[in-house]
Amino acid sequence: MKRKFTPPNNLIVGILGNAEKSSTCETAFELIKILDERKIGFRVQKTIGEQIKSRWGYDPSNSAIDDLHIPVEADIIVSLGGDGTILRAARLVGAMNKPILGVNLGKLGFLAELNFDELRNSIDQLLKGRFEIEERTVLKAVYNRGNVQESLFALNDIVVDKAGSSRMIDLETYVDSEYLITYRADGIVVSTPTGSTGYCLSTGGPIISPASRVIAVSPISPHTLSARPVIVPDTSVIRVVAHSNFKQVIIAADGEASESLPPPAEFTVSLAPYKVALLKRSKNGFFSILRSKLMWGVDIRSSGSDNEQIHNFEAAEEDK
Repeated sequence: MKRKFTPPNNLIVGILGNAEKSSTCETAFELIKILDERKIGFRVQKTIGEQIKSRWGYDPSNSAIDDLHIPVEADIIVSLGGDGTILRAARLVGAMNKPILGVNLGKLGFLAELNFDELRNSIDQLLKGRFEIEERTVLKAVYNRGNVQESLFALNDIVVDKAGSSRMIDLETYVDSEYLITYRADGIVVSTPTGSTGYCLSTGGPIISPASRVIAVSPISPHTLSARPVIVPDTSVIRVVAHSNFKQVIIAADGEASESLPPPAEFTVSLAPYKVALLKRSKNGFFSILRSKLMWGVDIRSSGSDNEQIHNFEAAEEDK
């Protein structure tokens, strides 16, 4: 679902990223200068603030805070990096419903909306209310550790794999209590539409439009070729029991938060009670992003160098 973004009075912008990367600190400093010029308040990740002070002598100490507190104090979050940085920002925001704007400093960046050279103009467009909020579904995985029930949340996917073993595991899979299949595979990916362009895609799963109300269930390198990915309604509860001859299996959320569990490890996945809000420019549709990021329509068999064709295609997409 999309809705227009209306910036609040006295807007506070939160800035998150990987302070160990030089490009993150450079972009953060440029963003802070843009915000200062427009008299917009900000809260910057403390480690980034320290790097800015060390490298450029600008001291944002009054606005530099622990990253855990940024979603509490900011109205919107600007994530500097790749999709992994946005996923981290989404975990920090959780159910607080603070919109996230991604600035791509990585390679592919399906979730990121901007590049560095678009930053100044896009901040102006944002302040004029020319962005939209796009809500994305989140998955909740529930499992037991001893007598304690615990949860993981994921914007992209929940993955169960074999904890470094070279052998496959058996994944007994149910949808709404109905037996689906026992995948004999390296693991299983349960994905949102947002995550369909991530790990799900590399397993042979489909690309799913973010507005679709579905969940994808995909085996990782299944032993039986007829065992295929399955799409189910997002009202479903998916239960997986992982059987292994080894000591542990791993359950991971968005490739970051993870737990090791002794087999047979049982977990359920369903929709979380909240969504993550991403800030998007009105002109950028999902299929336009796919064409640009995956270079659909580029025929490298034609005359001319591959790199030249790719460069020309990307330039044409940026001009749209």
